[in-house]
This record gives sequence, structure tokens and C-alpha cells, in this order.
Amino acid sequence: MRFLILTQYFPPEVGAPQVRLLAMAKELLRRGHDVDVVTAMPNYPRGEVFEGYRGKWLVREEVDGVPVTRTWIHAATGTNVLNRLLSYWSFTLSAVWGCVRVPKPDLVFVESPPLFLGMTACVVSRLRGAPYIFNVSDLWPESAVQLGIVTNHTLISFAGALERFCYRHARTVCAVTEGIRDAIAKVPKSAPVVLLPNGVDVQTFRRLPDASPEGIDPGKATFMFAGTHGYAQGLDVIVEAARRLVTRSDIAFALIGDGPDKERVKGLAHLLPNIRFLDPVPVSSMPAYFSACRASIVPLRKLDLFKGARPSKILPSLACETPVIYAGEGETAGLIDDKGCGISVPPECPEKLADAVVKLADDAGLARKMGARGRELVSAEYSWEGIIGRWLGEMNIPVPSPRRGEV
Repeated sequence: MRFLILTQYFPPEVGAPQVRLLAMAKELLRRGHDVDVVTAMPNYPRGEVFEGYRGKWLVREEVDGVPVTRTWIHAATGTNVLNRLLSYWSFTLSAVWGCVRVPKPDLVFVESPPLFLGMTACVVSRLRGAPYIFNVSDLWPESAVQLGIVTNHTLISFAGALERFCYRHARTVCAVTEGIRDAIAKVPKSAPVVLLPNGVDVQTFRRLPDASPEGIDPGKATFMFAGTHGYAQGLDVIVEAARRLVTRSDIAFALIGDGPDKERVKGLAHLLPNIRFLDPVPVSSMPAYFSACRASIVPLRKLDLFKGARPSKILPSLACETPVIYAGEGETAGLIDDKGCGISVPPECPEKLADAVVKLADDAGLARKMGARGRELVSAEYSWEGIIGRWLGEMNIPVPSPRRGEV
């Protein structure tokens, strides 16, 4: 079959949906399907179109063997709702142009958020005569409302109506977590809902015993956050935990990435000698960073919405045999505790986070055991090969064997 993947976010940008959708596209290709990606000019997370793409309306290229068509976007980021809406709407419109310039698909797979791409998918579905699959990686507008990003009642009502419209007209709705799946299933007249969880490339992400990446002190037990520095992550909790452990010269913290909240968080950490902020690094470099750290830290703010979240960044860490300290509650906390591959602590609680850091800093053997369990877990349940195979079967899509000679 031929898939058209429609998403606002894709490499060379760095982020959870970018990594996930590229991995999905490559696995579909590996299984003998055809894939085209239509996406925006790369601009995330700074809200500035990358050099080499500026001033262009359409670009065709390949990313790791995946054909990609990029269309213009009004790049924007931050908390200015109007500016963000202009960004979403600009790609919602320009993406139609990109979607009619690729070979006719059998299925359109659209990534949400942004929710508005559901309208693009609906139009393209009609124009190309192909049903669309609506993939929900974050409930919107619920998440934006609970985070206080969107407060306009008219906009919230419109977004809620659009959300229901997208669910009703899709061939299938996919959800990345059980919590999201259960929430969608309650919407009247929604299409069938299928679980399509986050996964990890277990061949790329594996432990590198002698890793010594730039910015990580090999003489210290380093605890790392890697990802978007945004409001939802609540990175203040890491800064305050580091403040409580400033006298422990054997413990260090590293925050890798970028995002709209980075400068504010750096200001909070001003003069703390045990915390470093590193620029984003390519995905290919991340196994070395995970391998060089005692544990990774994955925090979320204390919101009911996040009880059903399963941050994708926990999986690459576990694949590299690096345990996870999860500062959150709900579905992911249960997974970490049940499988013994890390430590869960309450969200927004720097005291408990500091305690967990000390526990793993003082017991390297415990960290290694937790990391080994994590590798076993993701190899058995969260490899992309297994996830896509099960998903194709549940969707009643032909599941050919991987092409001979490919792994």
C-alpha cells in the first residue's frame, strides 16, 4: 500500500513526534509499503525556519531514504496564541498543495497536534479518494486548556467541535497511550480507536560502554533531561533538586535540548555549579549521551491530563540500559514501577526527585540492574518492528515480511 504521512513536525527537527514518525515511515518502507511524507519547512522549536529552507514555498528531498515534500509555514513559537494559530493555519493551507503533488495514496496518516491538520486530511481525503487515519499523540484542546495556553471560550468551543469532526470522519483514530484511547472512545460517533504506542529503534539505541560525549563529566554520576524545554515539562523541579544537592560534588545534571522555556529555566539555575545546559544534538548522538549518564529524568507538571501520558523519551533511555526517574503519575509511573526499570516520584516535588537521584548516585549496581530490565522491556514490547507489525494487523492492512537483506 502507499501511505501519505501528513505532519507539521519532521526531521531534521529534533523532538518526539519527529523521531517517532521517521521511525514509523522507515519501518513501513522496510515492510514493502510505499511512503510519502508531507511536512512543513523545519522550524521547531525556535520558531525560525532553518537555513537552507528560508524563503522557499516547496522543497522535495529524502530523509533517511524517506521521500519528503515540504511546504511553506509562518514559523512561530512561544505563548502568543494568535501567532501560534497563524503558524498552524499557514501549514494547514499550504499542506494541501503538497499533498496533491505526491503520488496518489491508499491511506492518509495525519498526526495531531496540531488539530487543524485534521481539516487538511479531510480535504485531501476527498481530493485523492483515500481515507485518513487520525493519529492523536496529545489531546487537544484539553491539553492547551489545562496548561493555560488557550483561555478564549470561543476558540475552545471551535476546537472541541473540530476534534469531534475529525474523530467521526476518520477511517480509524489511533492513540499513543491507553489514557488517550479511553478518552477518545467516549466521544459519540467516533471512528474505531486503535492503540499505536510510541516505540524505539532498538538497533540504533543501545548501550555504548565507552561513551564519553561532550559536556558529560565521566567522573560524576550525571542525571540527564533530553528534549523540548517547554512549559508542560515543568523543568523547575530539576533545578530545585539540583539546588538541594549542590554540596554533592559527585553528582551533576545536564539538560539537553531547546524550547520556549529554556531561557527562563536557565535563569532559575543561575550560579548553580552542578547543572549544565547543552545545545540540541543529533538523534544519532543520543545513545552516547544516554549511555554516559547514570539515569535520565523525565518530568511532567502535576495535571490530571498527564496521568494518561507516556512520554516517548523514556524508551530511548531504557533501550540504552539507562534507568528513568519519572517525575509524574499515572500510566507511565505504573509502568516504571511495575517493570522495575527506574524510579517514579510525585510531579513537581524536588525533595523526592533529589532523593531518587541520591539513591541511584550511591548505588551504581542498582542503576545497572534497572537499566538491564528496561532494555528487556523495550526489546520485547516497544521495538518499532513489533509495534508496526501489530498495528498493521489490527488495521487489517497487509503485513508483508521485511525485505530480504534489510534489518
